[in-house]
Amino acid sequence: MEQSEVIMGEVSPSEHSHGNSDVSDTEMKEPEPDFYSARTSMASTPTTDYFPDSEEELYDDEPSELPAIPINYNRGRRTSVSAESMAPSQDKDYVKVIIPKTQEQRERIETSIENNFLFKNLDEEQYKDVIDAMVEKRVLNQEAIIKQGGIGDFFYVVETGTFDVYVSKNGVQDKVHNYGPGGSFGELALMYNAPRAATVVATSDSVLWALDRVTFRRILMENTSRKRKMYESFLEEVPILVSLEPYERHKIADALESAIYEDGQLVIKQGDIELALLNNKPRAVNITAKGRLKVATLGKKAFVRLLGPIVDILKRNSDNYETITRNVHQ
Repeated sequence: MEQSEVIMGEVSPSEHSHGNSDVSDTEMKEPEPDFYSARTSMASTPTTDYFPDSEEELYDDEPSELPAIPINYNRGRRTSVSAESMAPSQDKDYVKVIIPKTQEQRERIETSIENNFLFKNLDEEQYKDVIDAMVEKRVLNQEAIIKQGGIGDFFYVVETGTFDVYVSKNGVQDKVHNYGPGGSFGELALMYNAPRAATVVATSDSVLWALDRVTFRRILMENTSRKRKMYESFLEEVPILVSLEPYERHKIADALESAIYEDGQLVIKQGDIELALLNNKPRAVNITAKGRLKVATLGKKAFVRLLGPIVDILKRNSDNYETITRNVHQ
């Protein structure tokens, strides 16, 4: 985690060691999984079918290596894309895909996806289902594994080799990104039932692991939806965020990361900067985990990148946080 981060909430007990004050237990209850369906039209301007290779790349405080965005790329914060309605947990006809693999192959897949943020929050059974369903695909140098405008059938994770990403507009093809081992691509077409938005070409002989559309949507999207609903419900109870619009909480929920603290571990250290995003005040107390503690955190860089001018709204509500802190010491 970053040194300066916003800790959004606790899922299990903790206590203040300063003044021997206790914090009442706060619990995030996980709702039954249910698929959301976004509704809007696809913009005519091109969108590229890529994501950063890891959460660290997306959220760290150092200069990011995010891919270049094509000119005219629609970067509006409230834009979404049309997706087919799907409730995989209620699909009685679904049959798990199991591709036989050796232990060596399973270990290779685990190595390839271990730092991929799409897989970090899966439970043990979901993680196993993903590995079971993946199929090895060997690609020759200069072979196009995805073609812009094509039908999305698989999500890909790179084990070995390199790939370039191209977007074509008005007959001109521009290179917008590249992938190496551990990188992944192809998720947008599967998530939103849309044509492939870019062409991906191997620049060396490569090995990919491919996950079929149904398994991807059932496991990864269901997990994301369940996590989002849990966090959004919890964020509605956070006083410092009461002025945020639902879509703003939605963005925060998607960016939150889980962190685990064991019994007695220091969560917040008195004197460190806590509200650096708002008013640069130091942390007023020590907070130590009482029992095993799970928190949802949001790093400083991601906070600013996601919320932008909304920080001004949060500043007006920073008094709420100060009120809470005072009440803890009473």
